[in-house]
Amino acid sequence: MNWIKMTLVFVPVLAMVSSCAEGSADKKVPELASEMCHCFDDFSKSVSEKEMAIFKDVSTAEQPQKVLTEAFAKMDTEEATGLAEKMKSIGDRNSAVFKCLDAFDKKHGKETTTDKEKLTEKLLKKLQSNQCSIGAAIINLSLRKGK
Repeated sequence: MNWIKMTLVFVPVLAMVSSCAEGSADKKVPELASEMCHCFDDFSKSVSEKEMAIFKDVSTAEQPQKVLTEAFAKMDTEEATGLAEKMKSIGDRNSAVFKCLDAFDKKHGKETTTDKEKLTEKLLKKLQSNQCSIGAAIINLSLRKGK
């Protein structure tokens, strides 16, 4: 699985914020999370209950990469390939998710934050509380990579 490709989807989204004394994005976390979550609406319809359970586990895991790797190890080849292809499609420039996140980035590109990592943590918590498991899983994977 090419996690770099998936991370590249979220780097522009998370890079929409730059450090300033008072961050406009810091005040809009619920709105930003809701808007970001909507980017996964159609994608979530293509995900089975079993796959959604995996996304949910990954979205809240302290070690999301490990949880995802273990989930793949428990799947048969066909299931694992199917989920890997679905996840890979998120990073495809022609996918609805990528296009939606790109539009989100353009819309909020001038937003600012006092602390990018804290904002990302707040967005993650809001996505989790909004039951946006796919978005939260991708953010969690991106946030915790290398930790």
